[in-house]
Amino acid sequence: MAKKEAWGLRTCFTSLIALFVAGLIVIVVSVSRKTGIWVENVMVCERAVGESTTSPCDLFSGRWVFDNESYPLYSERKCTYMSDQLACEKFGRRDLEYQNWRWQPHQCNLPRFNATALLERLRGKRLVFVGDSLNRGQWVSMVCLLESSIPSTHKSMHTNGSLTTFKALEYNASVEFYWAPLLVESNSDDPVVHRVPERIVRAESIIKHARHWTDADILVFNSYLWWRREKMNIWWGSIEENDGIYKEMEMLRGYEMALRTWSYWLEAHVDPTRTQGGRLGCKQGTKLLQRNTANYKGRYRHNATDDQMTKIITTTIDGLRERDINVQIINITQLSENRKEGHPSIYRKQWEPLTEEQLLNPRSYADCIHWCLPGVPDKEAWGLRTCINSMIALFVAGIIIIVVSVSGKSGIWVENLMGWERSGGGLATSRCDLSSGRWVFDNESYPLYSEGQCTYLSDDLACEKFGRRDLKYQNWRWQPHQCNLPRFNATALLERLRGKRLVFVGDSLNRGQWVSLVCLLESSMPSAHKSMYKNGSLTTFKALEYNASVEFYWAPLLVESNSDDPMMHRAQDVIVRAESIIKHARHWTSADILVFNSYLWWRNEKMKIWWGSLEDNDGLYKEMELVRGYEMALSTWSNWLEAHVDPNRTRGMGGAQEGNKTVTVKQSQLRKEDIKIYMPIDDNRMVKIITKVIDRLRGRGIKVQIINITRLSEYRKDGHPSIYRKFWVHLTEEQLSNPKSYADCVHWCLPGVADAWNELLYAYIFSK
Repeated sequence: MAKKEAWGLRTCFTSLIALFVAGLIVIVVSVSRKTGIWVENVMVCERAVGESTTSPCDLFSGRWVFDNESYPLYSERKCTYMSDQLACEKFGRRDLEYQNWRWQPHQCNLPRFNATALLERLRGKRLVFVGDSLNRGQWVSMVCLLESSIPSTHKSMHTNGSLTTFKALEYNASVEFYWAPLLVESNSDDPVVHRVPERIVRAESIIKHARHWTDADILVFNSYLWWRREKMNIWWGSIEENDGIYKEMEMLRGYEMALRTWSYWLEAHVDPTRTQGGRLGCKQGTKLLQRNTANYKGRYRHNATDDQMTKIITTTIDGLRERDINVQIINITQLSENRKEGHPSIYRKQWEPLTEEQLLNPRSYADCIHWCLPGVPDKEAWGLRTCINSMIALFVAGIIIIVVSVSGKSGIWVENLMGWERSGGGLATSRCDLSSGRWVFDNESYPLYSEGQCTYLSDDLACEKFGRRDLKYQNWRWQPHQCNLPRFNATALLERLRGKRLVFVGDSLNRGQWVSLVCLLESSMPSAHKSMYKNGSLTTFKALEYNASVEFYWAPLLVESNSDDPMMHRAQDVIVRAESIIKHARHWTSADILVFNSYLWWRNEKMKIWWGSLEDNDGLYKEMELVRGYEMALSTWSNWLEAHVDPNRTRGMGGAQEGNKTVTVKQSQLRKEDIKIYMPIDDNRMVKIITKVIDRLRGRGIKVQIINITRLSEYRKDGHPSIYRKFWVHLTEEQLSNPKSYADCVHWCLPGVADAWNELLYAYIFSK
C-alpha cells in the first residue's frame, strides 16, 4: 500500500489526459415551465471583513483555505450514490486532507451550502447536468451534498440510457446527469461504451439529447475535453443508420457548429419575455481563515488556454444574449487548477482489470482528470501530489458554466449573477467575482456529503471506494475573495426545483458535476422519494416528492457527432455533424435550467465535419481545422438558441429598481469583458470563436451569462481520481506497472471539486 500511495502522488505529474480538462465548460440554462424559478446575480457576495464594498468581488479569484472544521461538507462513505470513480478513500487513499480545503474568494465569502434550502428551492423541479464524466462528477458531488439531508426512504436513483436521475421524493425534485460529452449527437453518446476509435459528431443535431432536458428547470452543460482534437469528423445524417455523410474538420469548426446547434435549440425553447432578473440582499460576513491557504493571485491567462475555443463560446453566448437568451457562465477552471491533490490518481475503481505492467507503473492508469469526493467539485483541495505538475493544470482552464433561461408555460427568473452577499459590512453596490477566491481547508463543514452516502455516485469518481486514503481533498471549501457563497441546502434547492428540470449537457466533466449535484441533493431525501433512470444519453435523477429532476445528457460536442453514444463514444476519428443539434436539443426542450459544456472534445487540430446522417452513413464529410468545426458547431448551437428564444419576452432586473418595479433590460449584466476574464480557456482560436458567437447572440437580444470555474478548479489537482477510480477498460500489465499511463487527471473525485461548482450553481439559483 505504501508503494501504491507513493505512486499515487506522482501519477498525474505528466499525464497527458490532463489535456482534455482544459476547456471544461459548464453552461447553466434556466428553462421555464409552469412556474418561475430564480437564477439571480451571484456575483455580489458577502464581503470579507475590511474589504471595500464598492469594488467587484471575483468569486473565481481567491485561494484554497485549509478548514478541517467545516470541510468536507459530507463524508465519502455517507454518500449513498457516490461513484467508485470518485471514491478515493474507499479505494485506498489515506491522506484525506484534500477533503478539508475550502475555496475563499479574495474579497468576499461564499455562502454556506445548505442542502435543505437547496432542496426546497428545487421543489418540483429538475436540475440536470449534461456533459462528460467531469460534469458527472459534479453531479455526483451535488447528489452527495444533498442526500445527507434526505431520509433513505425519501430519495431514489435510477438510470435510463444516458440519463441518471437522483430524486428527492419529498420535494419532488430531481438532480440528474445526462451523458452527452459533446452536447450534440456523436458516436460517443453511449453512457457506457463511448470510447470509440474515431469520433463522429453530428454538429447540427441535438434533439436526441435535448428531448431528455426539455422539461428540466436547471441545466448544467459541460463539453470541452471531448473536443480536444485537432480534427473532428462532422456528420450529416443518421449516425445509428449510417446513412449520412461526414467531413473531417478542424476541431474549432466542429465545436462552433455544435455550439451553434445548441444555441439554436435554446432559441427555439427559450421565451425571453418570461424571464425576469433581480438582485439579492447582502449581509455581513466573517473573516477569512488566515492560515494554511493555497493562494491564487487572480486573473491570468493560462499558457495552455485555447483562445479560439473560448472565442467560439463567447461568440455563441453573445449571440444568444443578443436574442435575450439568458445564458450564465461559471468558470471554475482556475479555482480547480491548484487542487491537483484532489484527483483520484490511483485511488479509484478501475473499470477494467489492470495489467501487471500497469500495476508496476501507477502513472499509466492514475486518474488526474476527475476529482475525489468529497473534494473540489464540492469546492476543491490540496493534498495529493499526483497532479501537481500534471498538464491538467494547463487544460483545466476552460471550465465554464453557462446558464440559459428557457421559457415554457410561464416565466422563470434569471438574474444578474455578478452580485452576491459581501463578506463584510457596508453596501454591496459592486459585483463579487465568485471565481476569484481561494480554497479554504474546512474539515468541519466539508465534505457536504460522504462518498458512501451518495447512492448514485459513479465508480469513476468514487476515489475513496477505490483505495484513496488521503481524503483531505474532500475538506476544501471555495471562498470568493469579496463575498461568501451561501451554504448548500439540499432541501431548499429541491424546493426551488419543484416541478422543474435541471439538465446538464456535455461530456464526462459535466456528468461529474451532475453526479456531484445528485449526491448533494439525495442526502436530504428518503430512498423511496428519489429515483435514477437512464434513457439513452439522458440520465435522470428524480426527486419524486418535488417532481423535480436533475439530469445529465451526454453531448460532449453539443451538436451531433460519432461520440454521442453515452457509453461507446471514444472514437479514434471524431466525426461531427456541426450543423445538427436537434437530436440532442429535443431532450432539453422542456428543461427549466440547462448547463452546457463543450470544449475538451474539440481539442484536435483537424475535425471531420459531416453533412448527412451519421447513423445511415449517407452523407459526406470534409476535414476542417478544429477552429472551423468549432465555429460551425457554436453557430448551430447559437442558431438553435435564436430559434427557440423570443428576446421580446425576456426581462432582466438590473441595478436600477424603483420599489417593486422591474426594470426591463436587453443586455446581460455580465459583460463580454467579464467573460474574457472569467473564461481562460487554453486555445485563443477557440476563445475567438466563442466570443464571436456570444457577441452575435447578444446582438440578437439573447442574454448569455458565463460562469468561469476554470481558475477555481485548477488549484485542486489533488481532487482528481488519478488511479483511485473504476476504469471501464481492462488495464494492461504495462499500464499497471506505470500508473501514470492510466491515471485520471481530468475528472474529479466526489465529494470534491465538482461540489464547489455546484455551490456556485446553487448561489446562482438562490441569488435573489
